[in-house]
Amino acid sequence: MSEDEVVPLLKIGAIVRPPESGVPDSLEGFARILQGQGYFVRGLVQRNSAANGGCTCTRTLVDLDNGQHFRISQDLGIGSNCCRVDTQAVAEASSVLRRAMETETDLIIVNKFGKLESQGRGLMDEIMAAVSQGIPLLTSVEIPLLERWREVTCGIAQELSPGCGALMRWWDGVRPRGVPRSSRLLRPNQNDQPFQRMEPIPETS
Repeated sequence: MSEDEVVPLLKIGAIVRPPESGVPDSLEGFARILQGQGYFVRGLVQRNSAANGGCTCTRTLVDLDNGQHFRISQDLGIGSNCCRVDTQAVAEASSVLRRAMETETDLIIVNKFGKLESQGRGLMDEIMAAVSQGIPLLTSVEIPLLERWREVTCGIAQELSPGCGALMRWWDGVRPRGVPRSSRLLRPNQNDQPFQRMEPIPETS
């Protein structure tokens, strides 16, 4: 496949961030903004919270559609300062992305391109499937994995700074044109006719 054939399909944005930054939260905030504008934004965002015991934090993936939680960190016990990723939980969470590709979706969000994905595991199959379907996809990647990310995407994916302005500019370049689909659902029985203002009924004496 030539480069000219690949470029139109790669509607990928990746927020480049330092390790252990709070960017996953900004991904969720951006998703909620677009959902509020009527776009169908689906996928997974990550929430980290302090944990008791030996683990420094609890990592959870959250379904943007229904709020379902998938805990993906495993406590290694007292004396450990890190958590191990629960690959089975990640596999269960991947169903969220597959479901997003089977319905009307304007944007898929994947919490991050992490160590598992850099090895071709984790959510990598779902990322590539979304790309092959031409669905816009937004994720994040930590600087240590940036070169691997560039290899996987052939250097064509757009790298973004973690700010709403940069995300909005990227979105404006890949978003579907016209009225957001979910906005049209608000008027299902008008057959896409132009909006007509209803005049008040005059009072009678």
